[in-house]
Amino acid sequence: MKPDAPRTSCCWARPQAWEVSSELISALHGVRLCGSVHVIAAAETVVETISNLELDEKSVRRSQRQAETVVTAQRAFLDACREDLAYSARWYQVRRRRAGRRFLREQTGN
Repeated sequence: MKPDAPRTSCCWARPQAWEVSSELISALHGVRLCGSVHVIAAAETVVETISNLELDEKSVRRSQRQAETVVTAQRAFLDACREDLAYSARWYQVRRRRAGRRFLREQTGN
């Protein structure tokens, strides 16, 4: 194949599963590093939802439900990010800290 020729093979069209999962985990680590508690929880939900996808699913209905679940998780993540970015907390506003602690307690069950 010439170097200038377009690559039309299916193996060039889609990234490998390990490439996608490594990028997803890398992005999750970035969110864990600098995200708030709500954003981290939403990101982990997205990763879990994507990890549970069955890529070789033959049933159209089931694959559609899986896609809708992923889209719902992504929307929840984006909403959490938007809320976090729009909120400019000051040191004297402890409301956010209380909400974060309450959320952590609910997640851990304590």
